[in-house]
Amino acid sequence: MYGMPADADPRDIVVTARRGEALVEPETELDEERIGMYGAFTIGELIRDLAPLIAGPGKPPALLVNGKRVGDSTGVEGFPPEALERLAILPPEAAVRYGYPADQRVVNLVLKQHFASWTLAPTLTLPTAGGRDAETLAANRVAIDGPTYWNAGVRLARARRMLRSERPLVSDEEDRYKSLFPSSRSVEFNAGITRQIGNFSGSLSLGAGVSRSRGLLGRDGSRLLQDKQDSRSFNLSTTLGGAIGGFQTNFSASYARGRSENLFEAKAPAPGRASSSKSDSWNAQLFVNKTVATLPAGSLTSNIMIGGSRSILRSESSEGTSIAFRRNQLTTQLSLAIPVTSRDTPFLGAIGNISVDLVGGLDIASDEKRRSRYTAGLSWSPVAALDLRASLSYSEMVLSAELLNAPRTETTMRLYDYLRQETAELVWISGGNPDLRSGSQRALSLRATLRPFGSQLATFTTDYQRQVGRGGVAPLPQLSATTERIFADRIVRDADGRLVSIDVRPIPIEHDLSSQLNSSVTLFFAGKTNAADSAVPKARIWDKGQITMSLTHNWQLQSELLIASGLPVLDRLDGVGGQSRHMLSLQVNAGWPGLGANLNGNWQSAVRVRDATRPDGQGDFLYPATAQFNFGFFVEPQRLWPTSGKKSWLSKLRVAVDVQNLFDNYRRVKLSDGSVPAGYRRYEIDPLGRTLQISIQKQF
Repeated sequence: MYGMPADADPRDIVVTARRGEALVEPETELDEERIGMYGAFTIGELIRDLAPLIAGPGKPPALLVNGKRVGDSTGVEGFPPEALERLAILPPEAAVRYGYPADQRVVNLVLKQHFASWTLAPTLTLPTAGGRDAETLAANRVAIDGPTYWNAGVRLARARRMLRSERPLVSDEEDRYKSLFPSSRSVEFNAGITRQIGNFSGSLSLGAGVSRSRGLLGRDGSRLLQDKQDSRSFNLSTTLGGAIGGFQTNFSASYARGRSENLFEAKAPAPGRASSSKSDSWNAQLFVNKTVATLPAGSLTSNIMIGGSRSILRSESSEGTSIAFRRNQLTTQLSLAIPVTSRDTPFLGAIGNISVDLVGGLDIASDEKRRSRYTAGLSWSPVAALDLRASLSYSEMVLSAELLNAPRTETTMRLYDYLRQETAELVWISGGNPDLRSGSQRALSLRATLRPFGSQLATFTTDYQRQVGRGGVAPLPQLSATTERIFADRIVRDADGRLVSIDVRPIPIEHDLSSQLNSSVTLFFAGKTNAADSAVPKARIWDKGQITMSLTHNWQLQSELLIASGLPVLDRLDGVGGQSRHMLSLQVNAGWPGLGANLNGNWQSAVRVRDATRPDGQGDFLYPATAQFNFGFFVEPQRLWPTSGKKSWLSKLRVAVDVQNLFDNYRRVKLSDGSVPAGYRRYEIDPLGRTLQISIQKQF
């Protein structure tokens, strides 16, 4: 904005940046009124609702607060959206300026100067077919006073167990003692504070949680067999950021602690299996940002990151195995944002805006060799309405402690056995795999964004991505004759050929290739929100509203996996992986002051999974095309029916209703003769079905 001191010469113009402004101009900005029309309970929910406008590569956006990096945004994501003065979606080039991956979008949250609230939010979720209810209760306190803000919150959750006998399945007497979903309980607490410390901004946050679940596996005489899982977590983080000379710095440090115990009981004489794990990790990172030079097209900026971490993972099992894994790791990264040409300058301005971003880094782990990574990106905007971007990246992965040494856990799973043509109840084994090996990945990305009307009214995006992995890790492929032949040691059958267990821990691979084309169109219609326009006596309801519509098409061009040399290539799009080639996603959000609704849906094309043991195709599984929709709406009674300035229990009250799987649909499966195979009937595929969720939020 523009301002002028009282004693200034009126011929002088003083330009003052808005409070909380980011380093780059926003691509899209929402004010308080627009934010309120989404009806979100928290800032985290608001970010998810804004996904069509953010239009990222699928990963969550990085969040800034008042134009600055934050170490842990979890606490701020729990703030009510009413705490925001405005929200700015930054252009893609902002990622490198702030030291984030070049393909990650960045959103700037500008908090109000002064705000305080108590928030209470109970939620009830019920399946329309009955059998299970789930409840949550969240309470939160938020206070903002200039550069100082703090929050504290607690969340309680419970869900009732659902038994097999509560669904119309092919069942027996034992189904009263077997659960489709376990009962669960959890408690979470978080708190944080951010304040000014001299010329720096410092923050401290902590979180803790306890959860437990209890599933039923049947009976052994009069004794109920259970699948028990308990976990506890604690995390602490701090940040300190500010200017030192000509450098913008941000230092963050964190500690995380986790504990878990698992018990899988079995019928005598088979022993039950118990396991436990303990994890501790320490992390510290320093980011330094500086403008290196001023070029004709703009400022060349650099961002340096150096970080260190230490992780310890210990696990034990009742079978006598004990694992202790320790790793120290050093991570470094240098990124450069280089403006080449600009439409705003005479220097080659006629060809538009061109910028280059370069990122390089090294990872040095105590138990592995040095790993490198780099990204080179080129952005070109020949005219204001068109943005083109291309990037190449290469990375050598460092396997996490969890992938290598997560404790072995066991639970029950019902799965269709292609060999015996029946549903099997088997032991599902998961955890880490110490035999995994690191790999590398090369990625190519080409992206075009067109805004023909120069605003968010209409946005057309096309994005091509290709990834080639050499070595590395993949999940165990879907059970099939080919999978069982390759992984005979992981798929166990008894003397009669019945499935007993499947070990689904991650596997090392030789080669992984995928490519896809994403195309989307997003429309944003907004009425008028300021007081002058809203004072029109007979204004239509549309005059104050907004509608966001987004349709995305995902076209999987290639998806191939080679597990090891000499084995056949598994084509996940042609009969092996059960992966749809085409997917459509629809999201519609309509809002007015005090009222709003949303609709989202997903469609998948048909898939055929081939049975390699029957060349005639009679054993093939056919998955017809399917679609699912979710619908929700919210109301704020006081805004719809004002009470002439009087405060009542309706003040700052929001009620929301959400229906998941609106038409109670599911992914059907049939054989080539049209029959439904055992284990793939309605409630065997999706026991929960359609659910109704009622949420209430009250601010005090």
